[in-house]
Amino acid sequence: MALLNVNFLKSLVAIGIEEKNRFTCLASGFLVGFIAKNSKDPSKRQYWIFLVTNSHVFKEKQFVDLRFNTKNGGLKIFRQDLFFSNNEPRWLAHKSKRVDIALLNVSPAILEQHSIDYIFLAEEIFAHHRNFKKIGIEIGDAVYILGFPLGISGNIQNFGCVKWGIISRADREIVRETKSFLVDSSIFPGNSGGPVIYRPTITRLDDTSAVGQPYLLGVVSGYLPYKESLYTHQTIPPSVVSLSRENSGLSFVVPIDFVHQIFKRWVSEKKRLEKTQQQMGKQQLQQEVKTSI
Repeated sequence: MALLNVNFLKSLVAIGIEEKNRFTCLASGFLVGFIAKNSKDPSKRQYWIFLVTNSHVFKEKQFVDLRFNTKNGGLKIFRQDLFFSNNEPRWLAHKSKRVDIALLNVSPAILEQHSIDYIFLAEEIFAHHRNFKKIGIEIGDAVYILGFPLGISGNIQNFGCVKWGIISRADREIVRETKSFLVDSSIFPGNSGGPVIYRPTITRLDDTSAVGQPYLLGVVSGYLPYKESLYTHQTIPPSVVSLSRENSGLSFVVPIDFVHQIFKRWVSEKKRLEKTQQQMGKQQLQQEVKTSI
């Protein structure tokens, strides 16, 4: 039995820095595809490919190193400049500083030239927060978090980690105030920028819907810390002498809605776009859950 399409892991990109032939993974990223040319035949649709990650991964940097798997079982590291020669940024963040998301356009020709083994998550499997109720996505539903926690990314190839979680809070108030929703799953440095995938199910309560296919819900941005302070009353006013900070187990996920908003801004500002690409067979990822005996 499998409820996670393992091809989702081929969308992951390890983001970090290579020094003295040693790669250090600092964050996660993943590839998505926005429709450039639509068609009733999915195999004829054309997509612009983008790398999604957190904007803090790119801020104040001139370049990052992107590590991909190759089709022959090896690795390829690209040093990605974050600015064009005229100092125009190659990437774009959300207009709101509270939305920790960035997009970087990717050339499929370069990926193919270097025999990169990849897929992109097409926008047909995006589940916008505004559509959660319509789709049947509710709090308590299960999700998978993909990425490279604590920089654990493999040596001979990228090997992504899969974590389990549940949607803890996803009401309009928290999305409006924090630009994110909460999942109950321990997130660590390195998970930032990874995708959150809905875990499909065929079981349901009466008068509710079963969601029998996976969806891309959003992007990991960080965890909610639990803080405890120790005060001394030998000063006036009392002062903090010790501060402990722990992972609460609740983590923030930026809804995919905000990723789409950045793409629309990219198009409206007429930023440079690489050539498009068709879906490949292995990218037919919207599989329905089936029962077996």
